[in-house]
Amino acid sequence: MEIMQANNHTVKHNNKLATKWLFTKNRSCSCTMPGVWRAVSFCDGCAVIFHSPLGCAHVATLMDLGAQYRIIGDHQNENLDAVPLISSNLQEKDTIFGGSEKLRGCIAHVMKTWQPKCLIIATSCVAGVIGDDVEQEAEDAEAEYHIPVLCVPYGGFLGGEYSDGYFQTVRLIMERFIQPQPKIPGHVLLFGDQMGPCGQYAREVKRLLACFDLEVKWQFPGYVPFGEWNELSTASLLIPLNYAGQTQGGLEKTATAWTERFDTPSIRDVYPVGWQNTCTWLRKIAEFVKDKAKGEAVIRQEEERLKEYVKSILPVTQNKIAVLGIGRGPRWYNPAETLNTIQRMNMTLSAVILYDKLMADEKDAVISAVEDWKKVSQFPDIPIISNGDYKDCLEQADVLLTTDELPGNPVKQFFIPMVPLAGTDGELIVMRTIYRLLCLYGNKGGIAYA
Repeated sequence: MEIMQANNHTVKHNNKLATKWLFTKNRSCSCTMPGVWRAVSFCDGCAVIFHSPLGCAHVATLMDLGAQYRIIGDHQNENLDAVPLISSNLQEKDTIFGGSEKLRGCIAHVMKTWQPKCLIIATSCVAGVIGDDVEQEAEDAEAEYHIPVLCVPYGGFLGGEYSDGYFQTVRLIMERFIQPQPKIPGHVLLFGDQMGPCGQYAREVKRLLACFDLEVKWQFPGYVPFGEWNELSTASLLIPLNYAGQTQGGLEKTATAWTERFDTPSIRDVYPVGWQNTCTWLRKIAEFVKDKAKGEAVIRQEEERLKEYVKSILPVTQNKIAVLGIGRGPRWYNPAETLNTIQRMNMTLSAVILYDKLMADEKDAVISAVEDWKKVSQFPDIPIISNGDYKDCLEQADVLLTTDELPGNPVKQFFIPMVPLAGTDGELIVMRTIYRLLCLYGNKGGIAYA
């Protein structure tokens, strides 16, 4: 848990408390090249060339910095080495005379220095504007060095965004290196990234699958050695690491393509994010192994873990006044899981407040989701405040569970993770963080992140 003291002043606009804004778009504006890099970044035996200026490779190598800090904070040991990432070092003069010669020299340097077994080339905006025939250069390099050379000639920002580069690289690997073959019972292939094998999602999925004697053999695409790519279709089950309702359509489509191409069963309609979804997901796993009784036993075992932990923290959490603040639309956030956590911890929910940043349609959808939860949970009297006048309820609250930081507000704040945590451990992490926040000395102030 990380705790940061809130500012000592309150920001007000027309007597309404301000939130830190998060701008979202239906489509991100990002570069395809980091996506290519990420798809093979820990695949031993590969090397990646950016046909680009030096700065592009520098930016891509910094992508994992936040994830590495998070893994260290979780007391995990990330022991994977990234594959070489090299820039062809395009410069201003190359925009006039072309950069093909630079690329050929870069390929020769990579082959001499690292001797990769597979080479992947991604093209930058500069290369796209120049018009270098990078695909032909890739073919020539393959003929000269007798190794597979993949090319993703999307031209940086010109040909798409991050996920386009990522999933195109995955498709090229699937088409070229993987063939249908007999399955090995009990072997599971995780599909997606989510901070890699050391990330909370992958760790929790592995733990839960082990309850059914299922072994995670690989995490594809970014964490499988090149020499094992041709074995991936032997997995008897494909598990996408995804979130229902979020913008990972590329992962869904590629997982579907994998299932159809290699005849691998997969579980794609529910994901172990939030306790209710985790229970549904566990029942799906039980159906796959044809042991429904085992599934129910695992659910009871996991539920007992939650109950035992709640019992240990009730002296602190019981009857504490909580407020839920929502500034993310339904595309990014499902309030039911947070509401269930508040209820599980025996806290008193005094209000649900909707921040001004929500668009009208988002606000309507969030209100509908909260009202549906109130009916199921039999809490009809909880007010939903959407007019911005929520200062009084915050002053009376012990803790605010919020999707957005409130700068300068004296209430203790728990920042609801942007990326939901998976499984039982995810629920325990959230409850533990809220509990520790409530244990902080003093009645007010501070913000905690799960």
